[in-house]
Amino acid sequence: MKIAVCIKWVPDPEYPLRATAEGLSLEAPGLTYMASPLDMVACEAGVRLKESAGGSVSLFTAGPEAADAGLRAALSLGADDATRVAFADGGLSGGTRTGRLLAAAIALEVPDVILCGTRSTDSGSEAVPASIADLLGMPLVTNVVALSGTGPLEIERRLEGGRRQTLRVQSPVVIAVHESLCDPRYPSVLARRKADRAAITLRTAAELGVELPELALTLVRLQGPRPLNARLVAPAPELPARERLAYILAGGPDQKRSSNRLEGPVAAITDQLLAFLVANGVVNRENGGHGS
Repeated sequence: MKIAVCIKWVPDPEYPLRATAEGLSLEAPGLTYMASPLDMVACEAGVRLKESAGGSVSLFTAGPEAADAGLRAALSLGADDATRVAFADGGLSGGTRTGRLLAAAIALEVPDVILCGTRSTDSGSEAVPASIADLLGMPLVTNVVALSGTGPLEIERRLEGGRRQTLRVQSPVVIAVHESLCDPRYPSVLARRKADRAAITLRTAAELGVELPELALTLVRLQGPRPLNARLVAPAPELPARERLAYILAGGPDQKRSSNRLEGPVAAITDQLLAFLVANGVVNRENGGHGS
C-alpha cells in the first residue's frame, strides 16, 4: 500500500501568538514553528497502516526551506521519504494554492491513500484535503477517528453530538483525520538521527506544470481573542477564614435560579400558568390582552 501524508509547517500553537501593529502577520521575535500537530497524527496513522498492511509512507509539504524541519520530524515517526514543493505563500491565505501544488506532487507517486489533518492549526480553513481530493478525482472522508484494514479500509467518522459513522472505503481515497485518531509515537534517538540525514526531494511549481491562480482572498486583519471579563470573588471580611476560603474556591455564592414545576390536571396547570403570567405583568386578566 502506497500512503501519502501531507505535512504543514505552522507556528507553534502553544506559543502566545500576537499580531503585529498592522494586524497583517504574526510577530516574529521568539516565534517558533513546527509540523502541524494534526498532520503528525495523520503521519502516525499512515505509519501504522504501513506496519499492518505493508507498503511505504511518503511525505509532502509546500513551503519554504525551513519546512524541511517539519518533514524530518515526520520522517522520525517511520515515514520512508519526503518531498517539498517550494512555495513562499503557504500561510493564512494559500489553502487552495497549496492544494494544487500538493496534488501535482502526490500524483507522481499514484498513492492508494492520502492522509491529512482535517485542518491546520494556523488558518484552519480545511481547504487542502478538499482541494486535493477534487483535483485528483478521489473521494474525501473527513473527521476520521478510527482507521483499519487494508482494502477496503474500515473508517469511523466523528459526527455532531458525539455520534459515530462507520464506513467501508475502497482506495484511492483522501482521508482527513481528527486529532483523537491516535497519539504520535515518541521517536527514538536513532530514528531522529536517521531523519536528520535523510534526503528531501525538492520540486517547483514550474517543474510540476502548475499555474497558481491569483489569490481570491486577502487577509484584512489578524487579531487575538477578545479578553474575557474576570469575575472578582470577594467574601465578606467578617466571615471566618475557613468560610472565606470555601467562598473563594466555590467561585462565589450559589445563585441558582429558582424554578417551579407545574403538576396536576391540565386545567389546574393552566390556572397556575395564567396566574404566573398575570403576576409578572405579561397578560392582563381583565381584558385577556398583553400587559403594558
